[in-house]
Amino acid sequence: MRGRGLGRAGILLERLKLTLLAAVILIGILLLGSLIPLGDEEGRLVQEELERLGERGLELGIFLNNFTIALLGLIPFLGPPILGYAVFHTGRFLGWLGVEHGMPPQLLIPFTLNLIILTGYGILEFLGYGAAAAESLAISYYAIRSRRLLGRELRMLPLMIGLIAGFLLAGAVIEAALIRSLESLAPGPAT
Repeated sequence: MRGRGLGRAGILLERLKLTLLAAVILIGILLLGSLIPLGDEEGRLVQEELERLGERGLELGIFLNNFTIALLGLIPFLGPPILGYAVFHTGRFLGWLGVEHGMPPQLLIPFTLNLIILTGYGILEFLGYGAAAAESLAISYYAIRSRRLLGRELRMLPLMIGLIAGFLLAGAVIEAALIRSLESLAPGPAT
C-alpha cells in the first residue's frame, strides 16, 4: 500500500480504488452464495427477520442493519472475512428467493446480478461494504508496517465512516422506496 507523502485527497483516492476492488470481490462472493440457496426453513426465518426491519421505519431498519454489518467490517484483520460471510449468506438468501419463485438454477447468478445493478441500491450497499473492507485492510496493514501511518489512517477513519454511512443511507432510501412500490403493486387479500 502506498501512503507516504499523500494528502487527505490522495489517501481518499487510494482508498476509493481499494473500495472498488473490495466491492467487486464481495459481489463475486454474493454471486457464489446465490448458487448455494438456503434451505426452506432457514430462508423463511431470514425473510421474517427482514420483514421485522421495517418496524422502526423501513429506511432506518435497512440502514441500521447494513451499517452494523459495515461497522463490523471495519474491525482490523477480521472485517473483510465478516463482510464476506455476511454477503455470502445474503447471496444464499437471494438464491432461496429465486428457487422459491421457481427460477431455474442457471438463472440465479443473472437474477442476483440484476438485483444489484438495476436497482441501484445494491451498488451503493456494495460501495459501503467495500469501503469498510478497504479501511479495515488499510488499518491492518499500517498496524503491522508503520505506527506513524497507522495514526494518520486512524485520523481518516471518521471520514471513511461518514462515506460508508452516506453510501448505505442512500442505498436504504432507494431500497425502501423499491419495496414500497412493489408492495403497492401486489394484490391485496381477496374480500
